[in-house]
Amino acid sequence: MSKIIWLFVCAISLQFAFSLPTAETQSALKDSSSTEQNALAPAKGKDAPKPLTLEEQNLITRERKRLSAMIIEGDKKHQQFLLKASNKIAKNILADPAISRIGTTEGKQERAVLEAYVQDSDDILNATADKCIKVLKDFFTFTNRHYSIKYNPKYADDIWYKALKTHGMDQLESEEAKILNEIGCQYADEFEKYLKSLSPAGLEKEKDLVYVHETYLENKDVMDKANYGYRYVSFFKEQQAED
Repeated sequence: MSKIIWLFVCAISLQFAFSLPTAETQSALKDSSSTEQNALAPAKGKDAPKPLTLEEQNLITRERKRLSAMIIEGDKKHQQFLLKASNKIAKNILADPAISRIGTTEGKQERAVLEAYVQDSDDILNATADKCIKVLKDFFTFTNRHYSIKYNPKYADDIWYKALKTHGMDQLESEEAKILNEIGCQYADEFEKYLKSLSPAGLEKEKDLVYVHETYLENKDVMDKANYGYRYVSFFKEQQAED
């Protein structure tokens, strides 16, 4: 099972925790306060920025609402992909003759888990995020039991592992990675566009996001663009929680 999906199950939330630096990566990151000049930071020796004008404050409010809506749409796109792809996999597994012939108590219980998931996911394909996450948790808890080599060391002899592999679990993980990369790159582009529209006073107000931008510029060889898109989202959501 991919790291992305496993963290999705653990967190039971699309907070994009997987996008933040690992301990190994973090140790390699340069600090944006280093001697290298930051692209958005005012040059040393310059006067303090003038206070925000009412016009720019209104601009910041509008742009933050736009960015919030973009993040919600990104979450929805990810969730809808997972729901539809996992629903199809579950249905195909249940239609597999090898699975329908299982007669053990444990096998019947696992089959019942997938049957319940198919019913639940059919019912919420266009539901709210909270409902999607709750239902998806059931499927990925099931896949973690059988498709994770770490938690299922005897996976080679597991009929559920074979069924998941046969009916598209590898493809789901591959397609999910592509979708998350697209969403993350969009986030990075839109946050950078927002920051470049701000005056020095606006940048001071958004100094946490500026920090993300500057560390990205200085660490492109360590973390890719999509990962920094999710770092923007993490800092942005922290700001919203504090407001």
